Amino acid sequence: MKKLPIGVQSIEKILGKNEYVYIDKTGFIKKLIDEGAPHYFIARPRRFGKSLFINTLEQIFKGNKELFKGLEIYNSEYDWQEYPVLHFDFAQIASEGSGEFNVGLKAELERMGQLYGVSVEGPSVQFQLKVLVKALSKKNRVVVLVDEYDNAIINNLKNPKLAEKNRDLLKGFFGTLKGLDEHLKFTFTTGVSKFSQVSLFSGPNNLKDITMDPRYAGMMGYTEKELKKAFLNHIQAIIKNKQKEGGLTTEESILNEIRTWYNGYRFSSGETYVYNPFSTLNYLDEQEAKTYWYSTGTPSFLIDELKKHSESMVSLDGTVATQEELMDISSFERIDLEALMYQTGYFTIKGYNPISKRYQLGLPNEEVRSAFINSLVQNFAPITNLRSSRESVQRLEKHQPDLLFKQIELGLSSFAYQVFVDAKERTYQGMLLSMLYGMGFDPLSERATNTGRIDVVLEIPKTIYILELKLNNSAETALKQIHDKRYFKPYLRKGKKIVIIGATFSSELCNISDWKGELLSETGEKIKDLS
Repeated sequence: MKKLPIGVQSIEKILGKNEYVYIDKTGFIKKLIDEGAPHYFIARPRRFGKSLFINTLEQIFKGNKELFKGLEIYNSEYDWQEYPVLHFDFAQIASEGSGEFNVGLKAELERMGQLYGVSVEGPSVQFQLKVLVKALSKKNRVVVLVDEYDNAIINNLKNPKLAEKNRDLLKGFFGTLKGLDEHLKFTFTTGVSKFSQVSLFSGPNNLKDITMDPRYAGMMGYTEKELKKAFLNHIQAIIKNKQKEGGLTTEESILNEIRTWYNGYRFSSGETYVYNPFSTLNYLDEQEAKTYWYSTGTPSFLIDELKKHSESMVSLDGTVATQEELMDISSFERIDLEALMYQTGYFTIKGYNPISKRYQLGLPNEEVRSAFINSLVQNFAPITNLRSSRESVQRLEKHQPDLLFKQIELGLSSFAYQVFVDAKERTYQGMLLSMLYGMGFDPLSERATNTGRIDVVLEIPKTIYILELKLNNSAETALKQIHDKRYFKPYLRKGKKIVIIGATFSSELCNISDWKGELLSETGEKIKDLS
């Protein structure tokens, strides 16, 4: 069984000894080369394969044909000429101090010049870039690859003056490239966000933005077909291990878990959906559904912007926007949150209206939903972890959940109302779960039984709490569902009392509106009402 390429960004390492799984994306590269628009830009969230794609382009333009034996571009009519390649990874250039980015970029140009035996000393980045490209083009036209172009901007959004200074340097860099068009074979630029009027896009207008082009929607990330074909052996290995543990036992059940947690990204008006490649690989490795991408790929600037403009927070269950609104971040001082959440991967396209040309947006999958809600709770809800937990546990052991619900009401009331616009039941449920985690509890969500799924199970030393949550309904209805489906049956005769609670959220109040509970014996007989 081939290795999983977790964290591997070198196509030579992946393909060199045929040790790693590789999903062939070279057909997209051949299409880009053939399209006749040689200067491209694409924005994708972090950890979505941009760096590996750039490295693949580099090896193809260097003429390393045998590396790609058996792949789509190898079997095509591509001529495999060797071109000089300038590969810039702006994420590796320091940019958080005054003048650092300029110094780092000059040093990078000098390093590249040394590799090709060209002296590029000069007064400015623009001058050095011009000298280097013109010198290299004497051999063949030059390929320029830029990864994470916006790193020097987004890492400095807390310092708009420095962000603007770095922006101006980028503008000069890409403006110089525009003037060198006759010397260039191909350019490809990636980033997380598109600062349309404040960076390179207001300079060179010859860049073709393929970010939302349906033809390239599957260029980064894994489609369902690719996942099933490339990782079948790993999925079978998970099934064997799960069978030993008494867990998920079929290929479809494993695929459904991966689909629920890591699929759902859609980048165009077309119907192509892709899986988050980083999280999918980590799931296949660790064989457990967790928030892999969020813990490593979350840009802190998103939370910073939400803190700065909490009154503009958007509903977690979606919003509507035009393509221009999604791809146009035009101010450092007032960044549009819908655009920022879309570009950073926290919103994705859920639907498209071809008449109004508007996109419906929402959270892509369970990984983003659970982790992002948890992050919002940590940053916005006034919960004091340890002290609240101790007091709450004491009250819960006395079968008095009123303090817990008061704290949840307080936490929910701390959010801007925009978060709950058109919110669904699962958003409220996610908020409640995150607050329970924040208070030091370890709740279980969507606990499966043979009659249905329990919304929340909370187990403490002497008592088991079972919660059913409803939106714009009644607490009695929620409580009745627990009885009708006998959600408490798996917890009988375990030596613990059982508390069942039906709670209802109000979309008008954006909070819990009512709850009712009952205390049951360990054998399931009702002892008393709780309220």
